[in-house]
Amino acid sequence: MDIIIFSGQSNMQGQCECLSDSTPVDGAVEFKFLTGCAVPLKNPVGENIKCDFSEGYTFTNGTDQDAWLRDHALGAACYGHTNLVPKFCEEYVHVTGREVLAVHAAKGSTTVKDWLPESASLDALVKKALAAKKYAEAERIFFVWLQGESDAIEGKSREVYKARLEMLNSILKTELGIEKFGIIRVGRFTMNAKDDEIITAQDEICVENPDFVMLTRIATELNEIPEYMHPQIHGHYSAKGLEKLGIDAGHALGEMVK
Repeated sequence: MDIIIFSGQSNMQGQCECLSDSTPVDGAVEFKFLTGCAVPLKNPVGENIKCDFSEGYTFTNGTDQDAWLRDHALGAACYGHTNLVPKFCEEYVHVTGREVLAVHAAKGSTTVKDWLPESASLDALVKKALAAKKYAEAERIFFVWLQGESDAIEGKSREVYKARLEMLNSILKTELGIEKFGIIRVGRFTMNAKDDEIITAQDEICVENPDFVMLTRIATELNEIPEYMHPQIHGHYSAKGLEKLGIDAGHALGEMVK
């Protein structure tokens, strides 16, 4: 069994318009930190974990966003809708023939700095992943990252973003023993040169540092196709878009492993 950790901000947490396929994925289960067990992997995925490690609540219609972000370290798919993780793992299992324990550890509106030391989100990610490792003897551990929109909004340079990603990778190698840091290259959010800094940083780090691997670059292509984008929320993917990202990235990781 392989452990795959899924982390990042809202497009990884899951913030699409509907619940689509909720069929359990053959050969894959999801680890739940709050109960210390694994459950069939299906939509919706994730857990709402507060900063004090108590059980939180799902972000849904009428939720106070500021309060939710302040209270939570990790979040489940918003509104109980679709996430990319099931399709990613389904494709990975299909390509490799290997079983998967999926660990979802994402939170919307986060910058990469929010996943560095002294942050509640990093603390929760590491604790959840360590608990998953204790639960199942894994042969390989991979980390999959979909994040960068918030750094683009803040106007972070490619140098700063890369340095922070390398710091996060170093922490995850030391604490969890991840084999590869897989990147789903971020899509466009600001729609200006600020996006280019983050996109270029992710391209460059996968060339410059062998710890990183680019899993897919199609997010920017999907930005141009309305059916793959959330019909109401700018910069977020539809259920169909998230599933396409998951299939493409899961296939790439599977081929690398195979």
